[in-house]
Formats: sequence, C-alpha cells, structure tokens
Amino acid sequence: MSIVYFDDVGEHGLDRATKLLAGIPDGVYRAVGSAVKRAAQHGRTVGMKIVSGEYAISQSELKSRTRNINTIVRDSAGSYEVTFGYRGNVIPLIKFDTTFGADGRVHTRVLRANAQEVLENAFVAQVGGHTGVFEREGPERFPIRELFGPSAVQAFYAREETTDKMDEEILKTYESRLEHEIMRVLNGWGG
Repeated sequence: MSIVYFDDVGEHGLDRATKLLAGIPDGVYRAVGSAVKRAAQHGRTVGMKIVSGEYAISQSELKSRTRNINTIVRDSAGSYEVTFGYRGNVIPLIKFDTTFGADGRVHTRVLRANAQEVLENAFVAQVGGHTGVFEREGPERFPIRELFGPSAVQAFYAREETTDKMDEEILKTYESRLEHEIMRVLNGWGG
C-alpha cells in the first residue's frame, strides 16, 4: 500500500470555520469533513486523468483501485490539522495493455510511450478465480508468481508535475467547498 499526503490546507479557512461554527456541535467536523472528502475526490480525478494519459490503463481501472484517506485531527490547543491522502495496491499486469495469443506468448506495455514487449517466460492463467500474468520462479512448474504494474499512487509519485497539479486542484476545491459547507451547516441543510 502507498499513500500520498497533501497537507497544504489553508489555515484561514479552518480558522473561519472554527469561529463561525463554534456554537454548533460537531459543526466544524461536518463542514471540514465534507469539504475534505469532495476535494480529495476531485484531486483523485485530476490525478487519474494525468496518469491514464501516461500509463496504458483506463481511468476507471485506476479509480477502482485507489481509495481516499482523509483525516481531521484536533490538537489540545483547539486547532485542526487536515491531511489528504490516497492509498492503493499494485495493479495486476493484465489490467494494462496486455495481450496474449494462441501460442501462449504474452505481449504487454505499461507506459503508453513504449511499444509492447514480449515476456518470454510469462503466461496467462486463472489462479484462485483471478486471471493474471504469471511467471515461474525457477525451472520447476511451481512456484509461480504474478506480475504487477505500479499502483495509481506510485504513478502519482512518478512525476512531480502530477502531484503539483493535484495539490493545486485539491486546495482550490477545498477552499471553495469549505465555504459552501459552512453555509450548509449554518442553515441546517443535510442533517
């Protein structure tokens, strides 16, 4: 599992939310939590667009294998710390641009800029209800191991421009959503 953190949340917005929602039980948690969730979802979408342009995999596959991790922590001084993050496991190689023929040869590419390569000792098989690309670990028939590409989070890390763009979009979305969520809580909308 990998995690990417985004800690550059505007202090002004948190201070304002704390002051405006001081008299409402859990008001700050509700407003900030909703804004964080929406901002993290938007950041993930932006990251997926960038990554799927570089890697030979669909946005929907990347998105289905990536989860948001958002935390809001209040310290003893009464201030809040907000952390945005993502986690995801490595993605099976078969989910990338992988083809195999009747002759059993496996052709694959992970990056769109590359051409497909032939994996000489690899084969496609169904093991435990899961179809994947495998290779033998030695000259014997068993043991075998599955081949994987990177996780979406590793792909985010691969280029600094990707995380910079995600940071920028997350912060922008968070700030605009926080204003909306403060008004929503003050007006009693949404429970």
